[in-house]
Amino acid sequence: MSVTEQEILEELRGLDPSRWFEVQDFIAYLKQRLAKERVREHTRQMTARDLLESGLVGLWADRDDIGDSLEFARNLRYGAGHRRRTPDTDTPD
Repeated sequence: MSVTEQEILEELRGLDPSRWFEVQDFIAYLKQRLAKERVREHTRQMTARDLLESGLVGLWADRDDIGDSLEFARNLRYGAGHRRRTPDTDTPD
């Protein structure tokens, strides 16, 4: 179905101006929905091949400052999940 800008404006003029905020609200909703659809279109899941070719696999292989990489990763995950938050800002210390 094709709708012209003029038809939209005529419909808007037919509304009581006190209801125009609802039209604005709906337009904001449509813009947000469109933005989410665009993100989905440009986002795809990585395959195992993508991951292998990304350079992430073996990233820590040559580092001698890490020691046990499994323990290091475990500590990173623990730290990320247990960051302390301040009551005033609810942001990490």
